[in-house]
Amino acid sequence: MQETDYKKPEWGPAEAGWVRYVRPVAGLLAYFLIYYFVFRDKPAWILFITGIVLLHESGHFIAMKYFGYTDVKIFFIPLLGGFVSGAPRKISQWQRVVTLFAGPAPGILLGTGMLLLYQQTGDRLYYQLSFFLMALNAFNLLPVSPLDGGQLLDNLYGKKTSILQPFLLGITGVFVFWMAVKTGSLWLLALVWLIVYGCRRMITVMRIRRTLDKKGVRYTTSYEGLTDAAYMAIRRELIAHVPAFRSLDPEKITEGEYRMAKWVRRILEAPVEKDMSRWRIVLATLVWIALLVLPLVFIVRTFSLRLFLI
Repeated sequence: MQETDYKKPEWGPAEAGWVRYVRPVAGLLAYFLIYYFVFRDKPAWILFITGIVLLHESGHFIAMKYFGYTDVKIFFIPLLGGFVSGAPRKISQWQRVVTLFAGPAPGILLGTGMLLLYQQTGDRLYYQLSFFLMALNAFNLLPVSPLDGGQLLDNLYGKKTSILQPFLLGITGVFVFWMAVKTGSLWLLALVWLIVYGCRRMITVMRIRRTLDKKGVRYTTSYEGLTDAAYMAIRRELIAHVPAFRSLDPEKITEGEYRMAKWVRRILEAPVEKDMSRWRIVLATLVWIALLVLPLVFIVRTFSLRLFLI
């Protein structure tokens, strides 16, 4: 790999000042406006989805705080939900597993409780709450990145699962399309488009990593630990593989480099401290399977459009 005089941009300048406060508020506003447009004839659904997203992200937030993450923030993404970001003191395999489970597990367990209440009372409100709680959290446990399920398997098994992820994402897209046709939901159709987009991006990342492996470029590091030469090498591959960057000069860093730096971070794989025994990995995998299968069985066996007519 050739040396370079160019310096990688410092991470975070676009987040400085007023931007770091405006972005979460703008995201939350857009979140409510879009959901109001989609579900304006069903205002209860807006409350359901908002409450479930808050419960999910609060689980991640509390776990990160417990493990000593710094700069922990919650962001809202219209139609997708939200995410929590934070900087860990150390990247521990066990802590990441707990943090990832802390989001979907409470919602699925609460949804199971709501289902039991529906079976006892016949009140369809409990069914609707159960459906939303279990469906949204189970979707998040699907084994594709950047969902919690994909991150979990990456954390437990490393690159062994990366080849399967585009295939699994394709299966997910087919299932969501089936649900969209069955329910006549335009929102689910939009979600299918997002899944296709995510699959294409995932394949692009895999291709770039394979090329970097062949060239001996080390990308298993944090952005802060990335050398300037490695940054430029990854940047060249991004320009070659991502159409949005084709007009950039491969050998010259420009002022608008923040978007490029975000893609470079996407290519990187942070080194993780392997502090889980084999039986813990097996146990975590079984818990993931149980939390994923239980809601899917419930959705397929009990789904009724009649119960959603308010």
